[in-house]
Amino acid sequence: MKPLGILGLALVATAATVTLDARRTVEAPASAPASAPQSDNPYDGRYTFARIQFGGGGGGFGRFGRREPPWAHDHPRADRNFSSILGELTFVDTDADNIRTLRMDDPEVFKYPVIYVVEVGSWNASQEEIDALGEFLGKGGFMIVDDFRDRQIYQLQGILAEALPGMEILEVPDDHEIFDSFYFIEDPHSLIPPYGGNRPIYFGVFEDNDISKRLMAILNYNNDIAEYWEFSDQGFYPIDLANEAYQFGVNYVMYALTH
Repeated sequence: MKPLGILGLALVATAATVTLDARRTVEAPASAPASAPQSDNPYDGRYTFARIQFGGGGGGFGRFGRREPPWAHDHPRADRNFSSILGELTFVDTDADNIRTLRMDDPEVFKYPVIYVVEVGSWNASQEEIDALGEFLGKGGFMIVDDFRDRQIYQLQGILAEALPGMEILEVPDDHEIFDSFYFIEDPHSLIPPYGGNRPIYFGVFEDNDISKRLMAILNYNNDIAEYWEFSDQGFYPIDLANEAYQFGVNYVMYALTH
């Protein structure tokens, strides 16, 4: 297995492993932010893009100057655009107009086999959210973590340490099935992050810390594939990069739905 090679971080000395030692840096929030606008369509069994919302971390500004909490970056355009592409390219029955934002401790989360979360460095998870995440992943759910870099990984490390005691964050091998579940992605590191700079690394959480078993979560470290999804119809980025970002997303969902 390859060494991590994370720029500026000394996560481990020699192996592609992050030991989950339950280090938490912030307390859980007293209240949650309001949910972003979403459709009111009832759950009907079709694939629905489910994004996790959370408290903490303050806010920021999107590309068009709108104020948004960290969990809402690229929402809702990225969510809808990806759902549309997934439905067009695969036989997955997808409701592109029906997207969801849910707190991790909302029982409705368990209706959706794939959840998406961003900016995890700002995720001040409550104990209820942590417990629900562990149960969700343990029951077969799949989590995509996107748009995070640098020391943000430590916050996620602490959350996972409590949600899945004993689990490790491992680097996903380049020849792993998730990179060939629908599209063949020969070099996963070739998709440069929209903001440039560091080389993207794909970490994962595997059942029993065994890379031959089910991948429970994929972590797009030093990357932000949803940024490409959001603006794929706006001309901000080259078409080939947007297309490649969609390939990653489609592969993730197809892997999750078949494992």
